Amino acid sequence: MEETDTGGTNGQMRKSVMSALIAIVALATLFTYFGAHRYFEQLETRAASDRMELYLRSLNETLRQHQHMPFVLAGDPRYSSALEPGAVDPETNARLAQLATQAKLEAIYLMDASGVVLAASNAGLPNSFLGQNYGFRPYFKEAFAGQRSDYFAIGATSGRPGYFVAEPVAFASGTQQGVVAIKLDVSELQRSWESGAETVVAINKDDVVVLSSNPDWLYRPMDALTPDARQTILDSRQFGNEPLLELDWVKRDDTKIAIEGTTYIAARGQADWRDWSVVYLHPESNVTRQTLVTTTLFGGLIALLVGFATFLRSRRIALAYAASERRGVALTKTNQQLQQAQTELARRAKLSVLGQLAASVTHELGQPISAFRNHLAAAEIGGEITSPSTAKSLNKLVERMEAITKQFRYFARGNTDDKLRVDIDDILGEVEHLLRADFEAAGVALHVTSAESRTEVQANKVMLEQALTNLLTNALHAVENEANPEVSVAVTSANNRLEVRISDNGPGLDGVDLADLQEPFFSTKPSGVGMGLGLAIATEIIKDHGGELTLDPSAKGAEFVFSLPVLPRGDEI
Repeated sequence: MEETDTGGTNGQMRKSVMSALIAIVALATLFTYFGAHRYFEQLETRAASDRMELYLRSLNETLRQHQHMPFVLAGDPRYSSALEPGAVDPETNARLAQLATQAKLEAIYLMDASGVVLAASNAGLPNSFLGQNYGFRPYFKEAFAGQRSDYFAIGATSGRPGYFVAEPVAFASGTQQGVVAIKLDVSELQRSWESGAETVVAINKDDVVVLSSNPDWLYRPMDALTPDARQTILDSRQFGNEPLLELDWVKRDDTKIAIEGTTYIAARGQADWRDWSVVYLHPESNVTRQTLVTTTLFGGLIALLVGFATFLRSRRIALAYAASERRGVALTKTNQQLQQAQTELARRAKLSVLGQLAASVTHELGQPISAFRNHLAAAEIGGEITSPSTAKSLNKLVERMEAITKQFRYFARGNTDDKLRVDIDDILGEVEHLLRADFEAAGVALHVTSAESRTEVQANKVMLEQALTNLLTNALHAVENEANPEVSVAVTSANNRLEVRISDNGPGLDGVDLADLQEPFFSTKPSGVGMGLGLAIATEIIKDHGGELTLDPSAKGAEFVFSLPVLPRGDEI
């Protein structure tokens, strides 16, 4: 029987499928590119039209705001029929200056029949119009002929561009005409366009750029000027000494314009004055960039899907294995959380029992301690105690027993006492005084190193003394059988935290975990020595004061460290 070459057939099929998939991806990417380009182009065209409308409105408002002014002045007898061209009242200059200042105009001026300025708002200032002849300006010629006129030009005297509006005026003789004109300052509008991040131009009827966000384009024609148009501009000195170099402006289609090699999406609108146009230009490169990003993302998505389909089986196996791993990790984490919850529950149960025991002990010891205090007071009054130091020590012991029973009440139902500002050195002094006799009796050296400067914490003094007493008592018991027993206490502070280190040179803890030591009734001491409550009580007190108790590694013995937040100097509690 002949064998069929299934391996070669499968390989050819895989190659064919792969080629087909690649072709599909390429076609889909190509269609995506053209579709995205058309979409973003339409979107940017609408956005450009909206922006053009804003700039067009701004231009119209700037040129419209004082169009009425020359007409009003022409009808005012103070500037027309009441004056003789040869005898204009000098106060007219002052009135025009005041009016120009209030109206925020660059200039207001009055001209005779030859175009000589008879009165001006800028009289007496550098580059004053007074005495200048503007008979060559088209706005003067049109107004003198009896028609209202407006005109844009670079000032022949000031050298600053402006928009001129003129009206004919009749003098007192009635036989001679004149012209009253204003000059609107458009430099502020020009500066606002330059300071923006967008590209926009204003073009006059001769296709010369008169305003532009790009100052290099100013006063340059879009197309070559005809000889007659160029000569007219030169005769009227409309653009001063500007060379009128042609701008590299190429219209690609109705919505695209290329300027100096950069292609823009253009939106054009007609202004209300002097047949001006406003053209907003948005770089086409933004459309290309958005199109490429979209095409790249879509092509990548298609390629990812093709790769996923090609390696579906292996991916399924990998995903199933990963899911199994995740479930195992989640199960392990859940078990750990459950164990922690069980441990915490057991600890809470012990604390509950301890609370009940503490309440019972407090109740049973309260009356004997009170009676002891009363007998002690009676003995002092009766002179039975002759030594003041003995009386003082006995009173301190009674206070300590009362504080301990009060501490049991805290352990049973939580602390309710207010915390005050206390100096850690005061607490260390009290504890050292209380335990000094015990240490001396046991032959244990106690070394106490106080803080370098006054360090205060917010604490219940008695409770914090109790916590420190418990820790020192544990250290004392740990070194009882050592040859040269020592216990040291060191206080340091840094970064707004206080650290108290209690270290000993005993046998250590034999690897016992701190969490076990903090459990109520857990003890490493021999039977009959303590109840295993000291460290548990100390831990609860330190936690209640916003602190933390830790166990640091030590080459010899054990070192317990508890930290507390330090109060800034001068703080009120």
